Amino acid sequence: MTNAKTVIITGASSGMGKALAEAFIARGDNVVINARTVSKLDSIIDNHPEAKDRIVVVAGDIGLKATGDKLAAAALEHFGRIDVLVNNAGIFVPKPFLDATEEELDEYYSTTVKGSYFASQAVIPAMQKQQLGSIINIGSMWVENPIEATPASASQVAKGAMHTLTRHLAIEFAKDNISVNTIAPAVIETPLYDQLMDKETLNSLSALHPLRKLGNLEDITSWVMHLAGKGSRFVTGQTIFVDGGITAGSHAA
Repeated sequence: MTNAKTVIITGASSGMGKALAEAFIARGDNVVINARTVSKLDSIIDNHPEAKDRIVVVAGDIGLKATGDKLAAAALEHFGRIDVLVNNAGIFVPKPFLDATEEELDEYYSTTVKGSYFASQAVIPAMQKQQLGSIINIGSMWVENPIEATPASASQVAKGAMHTLTRHLAIEFAKDNISVNTIAPAVIETPLYDQLMDKETLNSLSALHPLRKLGNLEDITSWVMHLAGKGSRFVTGQTIFVDGGITAGSHAA
């Protein structure tokens, strides 16, 4: 496919990241995928044997600068360019503020803040050389709209930093034709939520959204792929809330 893009996706072993990897693979793009567990990443290749030459696995802790550097190097070595970076790696566990631990805050900071910062730092020189590129951060609706039923200050302090990074990089690198945007989901049906709560509790969260339903993976992949293509030509520095209407206002009586 002559128009194939080269896409780097962090946190690609499950849930949203895996769905994004498979969507880009299905479109015919080259993908470089990252997570800590090699076997989970290899399963994506196993599921797409016809595309094995278009998939590169780079396992490692995205909180380490060296991992971001390896991702960029692998993309350039195998495919010769870097068109899109999706900073998807992240953790979300609702927890009251007074119960959050130092270790948890450090983990959020490492994965979300350092991960997105250093992965972006690693790919931008190649994008500058091309005078073209798109960085898409997966943020969170909770940054702008805290909900009493789901206290999550520790994770959202980190996600808020990602939202801020989006605007700063968008302005600093606009001259290089590099767009930087954030997708901020609300509750999306993924294996993460299945691990956090039972199905009945998860379904009850649909009432949080004015649209009275949960989001699904396609709601996110469609926006990311839009911004990875022509959708980012004249859009940068934006946080797009894919949140069922929560940030628009309350529907409570």
